[in-house]
Amino acid sequence: MVPDHYTYILGIPINLMSVLWATMSAVLITTYAVNHLVNAGGVVGSMSKYLTDYGKASTTVRSLDVPKSYFTHYYILASIWNTVCFITISRICFGLMTNNWIASLFLMHSTANASGDKLSLLLCMLMLTVHSMKRLYECLFISVFSNKTKMGIIQYVWGNTYYILLAPTMISECLPLHKLPFGSFQVRHFMGIVVFLIASFYHHQSHIILADLRKKGSIKKDAHGIPQGGLFNLVSCPHYFAEVLVYISITIILGAQCQTWFLVLLYNIFAHANMAMGAHTWYRNTFKNYPPNRKAFIPFVL
Repeated sequence: MVPDHYTYILGIPINLMSVLWATMSAVLITTYAVNHLVNAGGVVGSMSKYLTDYGKASTTVRSLDVPKSYFTHYYILASIWNTVCFITISRICFGLMTNNWIASLFLMHSTANASGDKLSLLLCMLMLTVHSMKRLYECLFISVFSNKTKMGIIQYVWGNTYYILLAPTMISECLPLHKLPFGSFQVRHFMGIVVFLIASFYHHQSHIILADLRKKGSIKKDAHGIPQGGLFNLVSCPHYFAEVLVYISITIILGAQCQTWFLVLLYNIFAHANMAMGAHTWYRNTFKNYPPNRKAFIPFVL
């Protein structure tokens, strides 16, 4: 009897899942080139900026913009969803649950070439869940959102969809989970955890520095100043750099057991590069005394 092969997750065929991440990565690479390498104008330039600009650096007018504070919605959704996924995946890995509503959504059949180990998946799911909760905490209790900054409805809808897709993507090539070997703690696990902790520290520190400009400084809620301290001494957007490092840390641990995750990482690199370059350009155009040696995104490089 030929076993059923796992073909789709959340109703999305696995091959289409990979195509989706490849397409989104290609869109972000293209918009980065259009916005920051060739500085294209006309319809192409306008559409590119429409898709990627938001907040203080936005140069486009959109009729369906929503407040930037709606970022909080991402992390409410992500914290709840990733927690439920982590608990469910853990129980499935240890044979404590063979089916529930999430397992049914994931359609836990066999992949044609299942690979990986439970330890790596559980560590990565835990890191993803902790990161989501940390971002929710920062949005609720640290960040001071301007009433004037907006983001487009397309960005808002995609942002929520993005966080729903991360956990399913992570396990999409490793099914059935309960048949995977548990695995042992490897050097890559140690390296990934260290990178994750360092990235989380600087990510959190950067949000505190940004918020303190308005909480403790003389900058009003809807105004902006030049952030100082931490990695801001090296780059304009260390929070974007640190967030990419979080995804790199997960990639280090996952290794080749989820090749689609490399597309997720590629997407994140160019998504944050787009935002960082836009913010960096805005800082330099707005403040004449902006530090000339400060890079936009990656210390000493970009």
